Amino acid sequence: MRFVTVAGVLLAIVGTGAWLSLLPAPVDQPIAFNHRVHVEDLGADCTDCHLYASTGIRATIPNVETCAVCHSEPLGDSPAELELARYVEAGQTISWAKVYWVPQDVLFSHRLHTSVAEIECETCHGAVGKRDEPLVRSLRPLSMDSCIECHQEREVPNDCIACHR
Repeated sequence: MRFVTVAGVLLAIVGTGAWLSLLPAPVDQPIAFNHRVHVEDLGADCTDCHLYASTGIRATIPNVETCAVCHSEPLGDSPAELELARYVEAGQTISWAKVYWVPQDVLFSHRLHTSVAEIECETCHGAVGKRDEPLVRSLRPLSMDSCIECHQEREVPNDCIACHR
């Protein structure tokens, strides 16, 4: 019995390591942005800050003008918000590091996936809205296998030309 328990723990460790190896290396973010406060506590929708997530091919990473809509002045006194207010006041670009990528030969439309197919952002991006810390890496690996699996589940075209140039 003890051997089975030890083997199970080792398999869990190896499995977690294998899963983490599929994720890109972590990046540094300029501000300790708290998604949970915005999404769960304040009821913000992903599209409030990530413009074009439901209407365009690409969703934006919020720029300082987007943040300034709500944060022209600090609403609290957290270090992250004070740092954000400094960016807003200076009109300075916030150098967010992008954490989700698709290869250049992939044609991916946010609008088709979010508005037409009505797929929730979390399906591809993970539970971002529950995070107290900024994203430093993707929460879910975006891979061709995961795309194909999703297309098969929804019985939508899986032809190469549907997604690749």
